[in-house]
Amino acid sequence: MYESVAKTDIGLVRACNEDSFVENTELGLWLVADGVGGNGYGDFASQVVSQTVERKLRLGRSLTQAIEDAHETVIKLGEDKPDIQGMATTVVAAHLKGYQYEICWVGDSRGYLISEQGIRQLTTDHNQAQYLFELGEIAADEIRTHPSQRVLMHAVGVHDESWKIDKVTGVLGAGEIILLCSDGLSGELDDDEILSIFLNTMSLEETSELLIESALKQGGSDNITLILLGLSDQSQEQDKDKEGEPLTMDLKNYRAFKSSSKLSEVMTYLTVGAVAALFLFFIVTLLIKGDS
Repeated sequence: MYESVAKTDIGLVRACNEDSFVENTELGLWLVADGVGGNGYGDFASQVVSQTVERKLRLGRSLTQAIEDAHETVIKLGEDKPDIQGMATTVVAAHLKGYQYEICWVGDSRGYLISEQGIRQLTTDHNQAQYLFELGEIAADEIRTHPSQRVLMHAVGVHDESWKIDKVTGVLGAGEIILLCSDGLSGELDDDEILSIFLNTMSLEETSELLIESALKQGGSDNITLILLGLSDQSQEQDKDKEGEPLTMDLKNYRAFKSSSKLSEVMTYLTVGAVAALFLFFIVTLLIKGDS
């Protein structure tokens, strides 16, 4: 029912990759975790969270509960082993049941919803830049480049009184893609650049490769991890117009439609050109006959 691609890249600056991901179609779980550096155990923290959330979800816990369990696990590990105390990670995870999706997050790893109509950020960063914007201290167009943009307000494994898991829910429609990513991608590419790549590629694999390639070209200053997720083969099902169900074509047909649309556009240009050439030939022939 689903089609997804998950990729990670160390980037061009970091000595190791502290990101991790889960791509589990059976559970309907897709997750990106971005380990927080500093004490050198960010990679361990992200792996602990990825594995804990996957295991807890399999045991019947909700996505929110699974992330809470992972949070407590990371804190407990730090208490038991002081040398890794303070390790932390961000997380953004999508859990799908049929067409219904739930996305939960802590930190600044992001979730987007992308379609031919545009791109929409589903998550809100838990960082100081976003907090300053909400206070009215900085403008919206300053958030992405503000110095405090990389200062986290919340992270999995860091206990604070205001710690929280945020959540959004929705219905995934045909032709729509959920993008989960670490800030190694969103920090290098803005929304318009991400959307442009999506609109000009014909498969999730090609889109994922070009997104990482573009982030590397922009500097690759952090680890880059992304997941692209959409609806797949549903040809055995009839299109339905009930709430919670896709209204049009599935992802494969949507991509094929994009391809055929481009081909039709080219054929239209060629046809118009041919007609114009014949008309010009006819006019020239008449002129020649008139002169003779």
